[in-house]
Amino acid sequence: MGDLRSQLLGNSDLSDGAVFKTVLFYSVLILLMPIGSFFATKMVVFEIVLGQESSITTNIISAIVAVVVLHLALGLFIYKAYFAGDKKGSKAD
Repeated sequence: MGDLRSQLLGNSDLSDGAVFKTVLFYSVLILLMPIGSFFATKMVVFEIVLGQESSITTNIISAIVAVVVLHLALGLFIYKAYFAGDKKGSKAD
C-alpha cells in the first residue's frame, strides 16, 4: 500500500527536493502574486500612469485585479495537478 505520498504521486521518481520546489513555487505564486498585483495596480497604474490619488475606487479595482490573479494562480495549480496525474498514468500503461 505505501504511504500517502506514494499513493498520491504514484510510482513517481520525484525526489523530496523536487516535490518541495514545486510546492514552494506554487505557494509563492498563490501568496505573493495577488499582493504584488494589488500594489502594482494601485501604485503603478493608477498613481503613476493615470495620475489619480488613492481612493476607495482605486482600492476596489486593485482588489479585483488581485482576486483575478489569485484565481489564475489557483487555476494553474489545479491544471498542473490534474494533468500531471494523466501523464504519470499513461507512462505506466
